[in-house]
Amino acid sequence: MALLFSQEKEIIKRGEQWLQYNNTVLLSEHWSVFGNAGARWRDGFESFSVFFGRVGGRFVLTDHVRVASGFTYVELISNGDRRLAEFRPYEELLVVPTAGKKFGLSHRFRFEQRFFNPIVDDKIQSDNTFAVRFRYALSTKIPIAKLSKDNPDFKLSLGISDEVMLNAGKNVVYNVFDKNRFVITSTVQFSKWMSVALAWNDQFFNTSSAGQYVHTHALWLHVSHTINLSKKNVEELEQEYHDPIPPNSANTLE
Repeated sequence: MALLFSQEKEIIKRGEQWLQYNNTVLLSEHWSVFGNAGARWRDGFESFSVFFGRVGGRFVLTDHVRVASGFTYVELISNGDRRLAEFRPYEELLVVPTAGKKFGLSHRFRFEQRFFNPIVDDKIQSDNTFAVRFRYALSTKIPIAKLSKDNPDFKLSLGISDEVMLNAGKNVVYNVFDKNRFVITSTVQFSKWMSVALAWNDQFFNTSSAGQYVHTHALWLHVSHTINLSKKNVEELEQEYHDPIPPNSANTLE
């Protein structure tokens, strides 16, 4: 980091607005599938910049360990035109605290394989460049208040997370350090199956140009929905809900 900041650098600052929908389907006590989709704008929703969708599956190994794999599709948009498509399979390991603990730290390790395809005349080209990315996220959730005497699941929580991302590959020259993302989230949970979260996202990331960085502040609105298709009742599936709250969860961080 000392070397990074001792060099001459250009920092571009901008504000962004992110919207995201998250869905999790519980199949059994150990298996679940998930998907989410999101869109991002800049400058007060004036410039549409990113669309993404993701699907994946997760397996609960123990009360503290989950493993997951998934696939993410991302489109980068500039001046109203689709410029770049990314195809991103990934694998991850999530370590969570003891269920019911008021304060605990979660650790997420993710390994991504990234294929970047240019889009010309609104068509995705077959040529691509390849890189990998390593991500580590540390997060926690803090109960703030119960919002109903009759419904114990109607409550307010605070989530805090920080994530560091590093790139590798023959095409990675100036941006081995990819980004750091710090997120503070307030979440209203209406039930075990539905929540709405508003987050402040402070993000500092590198570009492919030497000495050029982008610092963004983003408002991030999440709607999260869980569907229980397992044969277990709610109490038996309680451990499934002790993930860090969106957008700090394994399923929702993009």
